[in-house]
Amino acid sequence: MSTDIRELKRRKRIGRVINATTSSFNSWFSYISVVLTAVFFAFFYLQDFFRLIVILLICLPVFSYILTRYAFERLEPSLKCSAPSCAKNSCQDLELRIINRSGIPVSCAEITLNTTSLFYGGEPAVTHSLQLKPGEDNLLSFPMTFNKYGIYKASSDRLKVFDYLHLFSFEKTLFLEASVSVMPDTEPSDRLSEALYAEGFDEFTDNDRRGSVSSNVTDIREYRPGDRLSRIHWKLTEKLDKLIVKENEATSSNEFIVLLELYQPSKEECELTYEESGNTDDSKYYVLDDAIEEAWSVSKELLNAGETFMFMFYHEAADDFTGRLIRSEDELAEIFTQAFYTGSYSTPDLALSVYERAGLNKGTLIHIN
Repeated sequence: MSTDIRELKRRKRIGRVINATTSSFNSWFSYISVVLTAVFFAFFYLQDFFRLIVILLICLPVFSYILTRYAFERLEPSLKCSAPSCAKNSCQDLELRIINRSGIPVSCAEITLNTTSLFYGGEPAVTHSLQLKPGEDNLLSFPMTFNKYGIYKASSDRLKVFDYLHLFSFEKTLFLEASVSVMPDTEPSDRLSEALYAEGFDEFTDNDRRGSVSSNVTDIREYRPGDRLSRIHWKLTEKLDKLIVKENEATSSNEFIVLLELYQPSKEECELTYEESGNTDDSKYYVLDDAIEEAWSVSKELLNAGETFMFMFYHEAADDFTGRLIRSEDELAEIFTQAFYTGSYSTPDLALSVYERAGLNKGTLIHIN
């Protein structure tokens, strides 16, 4: 069984009512008051009926404790996402499943769910109250939509069960976790990326300065599929309005390096910019997201042109770069996943500054920020 959004809201309201009206103190106070009232009637009227009521009231907590404890020890919770990855702005279901193998219903169970992104932080933990049917696969589905790229994790670390009288509670620590990867799926546009234009490809002799290819041009011709981007004559292309390729006497392997900045302004900075603009400029919330999409587009463009390149990003906590030689889209997806598991930083152009200080300028650097 799956649960829609209205059902989730209803259960949250029920949970708040239960927590507000059936606290441990209130439950014990109510129970003791009922028992004392029954005892008073038993001694005042001296009737067996009221004595029986007193005995039953005294025995009820014992039976409630034993039955709930038995059921609690036979609960098997699990957590998973309906798919390991999805596209941005698509709906994904987080499935919380609790199998009750005891054959005894559980009147009130509470489970706490946490959701977090390694880039953007977490949301406040939410506690859900639900009833668990006996011998059934109790499934609760939470629809989620992600509007930014990255790794999103859902976890649960606590399950709490109350007995039928709400006098006792049983709690266990959980280690449930599920994650979903929101990967870019955009294709490069017909026009080559601005990031490639910005890296000095307009002059062929610039590449000799970068130490990537020979500067001896022997001929020019129109572009053919499979030609390297480094051979395109950008100035003639602009003048003739069609791609022109340079023929070289000899070339060596041109090393492209795509450096992705995992820079995301702090939440406070984003909120301040948003408020100062009169709630019209929310661009700072999407700085990292836009950079990820641009890096994916540039990388796909290089792959489509038959280029092998190095993809790199900076891990601030480890004070080191992570890089991989990219020859296929599968390798590109793997390095993006690694980047998603790395936390963001709030210092602009941090990766570029560390890269330059380390003297790693050995290729055509494509800086994405």
